[in-house]
Amino acid sequence: MNTTLVAPPARYTLEGVLQACAQTMPDKACYVFDDVTVTFADLELRAVAAANALQQLGVQGGDSVALFADSCPEWLYAWLALPRIGALSVPVNTMFKGDFLAHQLRDSEAKLVVVSARLLDRLLELESELPRMETVLVLGDMDDNVVPGGTRLKVLSADILAHGDNRRVSNAVPLAWNEPASLMYTSGTTGPSKGVMVSQQYLISGAIAVIEAGHWTSADILYGAVPLFHGSGLLGLVLPALISGCTSVIDKQFSVSGCWARVREVGATGMMAVGPMIMMLWSLPETEDDRTLPLNVILAAPIPAELHFAIERRYGVQLTTIYGLTEAQPLTVLPVTAQAVPGSAGKANPNFEVRVVDDQDVDLPAGEVGEIVCRPKRPHVMFEGYRGRPDDTLRQMRNLWFHTGDAGRLDAEGNLFFVDRKKDAIRRRGENISSIELEMSVARHPGVGECAALPVPSDLGEDDVKICVVRSDSELTHEVLMDHCVVNIPYFALPRYIQFVTSLPRNATGRVQKFALREDAFGRDTWDREAAGYVVRR
Repeated sequence: MNTTLVAPPARYTLEGVLQACAQTMPDKACYVFDDVTVTFADLELRAVAAANALQQLGVQGGDSVALFADSCPEWLYAWLALPRIGALSVPVNTMFKGDFLAHQLRDSEAKLVVVSARLLDRLLELESELPRMETVLVLGDMDDNVVPGGTRLKVLSADILAHGDNRRVSNAVPLAWNEPASLMYTSGTTGPSKGVMVSQQYLISGAIAVIEAGHWTSADILYGAVPLFHGSGLLGLVLPALISGCTSVIDKQFSVSGCWARVREVGATGMMAVGPMIMMLWSLPETEDDRTLPLNVILAAPIPAELHFAIERRYGVQLTTIYGLTEAQPLTVLPVTAQAVPGSAGKANPNFEVRVVDDQDVDLPAGEVGEIVCRPKRPHVMFEGYRGRPDDTLRQMRNLWFHTGDAGRLDAEGNLFFVDRKKDAIRRRGENISSIELEMSVARHPGVGECAALPVPSDLGEDDVKICVVRSDSELTHEVLMDHCVVNIPYFALPRYIQFVTSLPRNATGRVQKFALREDAFGRDTWDREAAGYVVRR
C-alpha cells in the first residue's frame, strides 16, 4: 500500500508572525487606533520593551496578567509581550464590575492587571477579594483621589511598559506554539464562567480561516469597532494584520450614524460587524451614497437570511459569515469565494469536523435540528481545556466530540444553520450573558428571594433580558431593583423587563422551567424600563 507523508503544519507563534511583518514591511501601518497609527516596526519594538518591563515588575513564566482596558495600542503591546516571557494573558470585558469582574480575576489568579484609568475604581473596590493581585498598571491619567492611601497594591502608570529594553527579551522562556497562551472566559451558561485555555496555534489558525473567508490580503484596510477582549476583535482585526500584512483600523466605540463616514474616511475595504451592528446599519435611511462605500467585504454574524442579498445590493458588497465559540473558533465559514447560502454559517473549517447529533450522539439526517458537536483535525487548533476544571473539560468532550450546547442543522451540502442555544444563555448587543451570574447579582438585593433570567425577543434580532423575581420584601419596586442592577451589573446585561411573580415554576428535580416563563414573556404585569422612561446612566 502506498503511503503519503504529509509535512507537519506550521507551528505558529505571535512573535514569529510579528517579526516576519516587521522585517518585510517595517514602515507600513498595521493598526490605527482612533487615529493613532502603529507600524509593524513600532509594534515589535514596543512588544519587546513591554516584555522586559513586565519582567522587571515581577511577572514570570506561568503568571497570569489581566487586560481590563479599552482598545488601545498599549493593550496590544502587553498582549504580544506576555507569551515572550512565558506568561498568560487574560482579556477581560470592560463592562464587567462587581461579582462578574471579581470572579474572572480571582479564577485566573491574575498577578498584574493593566487597566484603563476610568475603570480603576471598579478594580480597587475588589482588592480584598483578590489576594493574588499585586500590581496595577493604569492607562491614561491617574487621579490621586481615586487611589486610596491604604491600598496594599502597587499602582503605577502603564507608561512603564515603554521604558523596558527594546532590543531583545532577556532571561525568559517564551511559550511554545502549542502551550496555553491566553485565558478567554466563556459566558458561564451552566455555571460560573470558565477560563478557556487557548494556544498561539489556535489563535493564528482561527485568524487564517477568517482571512480566507474575507479573501483579505496586504492591500486591504479592515475596519471595526469591536473590543479587543472579544475573540472577534482578536481573530477578526488584530491577527489578520499580523498574518496578511493588511492594516486594521480599530475604533473604541461603534457609532451607527457615523459608521459609514468613518469607513469612507479610512478607505476601508473590509469590515467586521458583530451582534446587531449590521441590522442597526440596515435600519438607517437609504441614500444614494450607500453604493459608494469603498467596502468590498463585510464579515457579519448573524446575517438574517431574508436580507442577505438585499444588503449586498444596497451597499455593493459581498457578505461573509462564520460560526464558532470560545472553545473552537471558527467552526464553520461562508467565504466570499463560495456561493452564498443565506441563513447559513457556511461549511466546516478544514481544521474541524462538525456534526449535528441527537441526545444520544447519533448523527441526524440533513435538515433535522440537534446539537452541534465538533473535533479538531489538527493539533492545538481548538482549546486546551478549561483551566483548573478537568471534569468540566471531559464532560464537554463526551464520546471524544466537543459538545457546543448549541442547536443547529446541516443541509445536504454540509452548510450549517444555527437555530438556537441549548444552553441557558442570553445574547444581547453582541454579548453573551451568563444567566446564572446575572441571577446571582440580582439576588444580592435584600428584597429579592429568587430570580430567573431569560431571553425574550428583541426588535434588533437578538435578545432582550428579562428577570422574573420572587420578592422577599413586598415593598420592593421595579425602579429600586433596577437601581441595584445598574450599580452591580454590566450595561449590556441589564434587564429591560422585570416581572414580580409569587413563585418560579420548577420540575421534579427543582430546576426552574424557564420555557414556562417564556410563554408569558410580555404579560400585563411585566415592567418595561424603556416604556416606563427609566434612564440608565452609565
